[in-house]
Amino acid sequence: MPARGFAQRKLSKEVHKSCSCYRVKLLTVVRERIPTRFGLDPIRDVQVLCPINRGGLGARALNIELQQALNPPGELRVERFGWTYCLGDKVMQMANSYDREVFNGDLGVITGIDLEAGELTASFDGQPVTYGFGELDELVLAYATTIHSKRSSAALLV
Repeated sequence: MPARGFAQRKLSKEVHKSCSCYRVKLLTVVRERIPTRFGLDPIRDVQVLCPINRGGLGARALNIELQQALNPPGELRVERFGWTYCLGDKVMQMANSYDREVFNGDLGVITGIDLEAGELTASFDGQPVTYGFGELDELVLAYATTIHSKRSSAALLV
């Protein structure tokens, strides 16, 4: 039994190192190589797809890494529901909102944060949509998304 535990720990360390290596490569490709080679904006034109949300190469972890690389949080930011939202961040609507006319899977960019009013504004296809800070559970960072959530959308480069 102890040998199995040792083998699992060793494999876990190797997987962790492997994930770290792939994250570094992915960040380099998205931040440097794609913009240089194709002249694309890494936030607006590139969409990273992941099979799952969890894990070192899942959408959640990659969103944090990609945000740090492409749009590092400045002084004006909002931290809610496990995410840090900043001006210029790429976001995705997580539930249909018929009143706001924004729907599950729609991609937008944060264009305004009003700390006094407790509101964040995101632009979806040029249309501004305002959220109270308590409603930010409807948004997630969207530098990386799961394949499932992007099955009906288009991006210049995937």
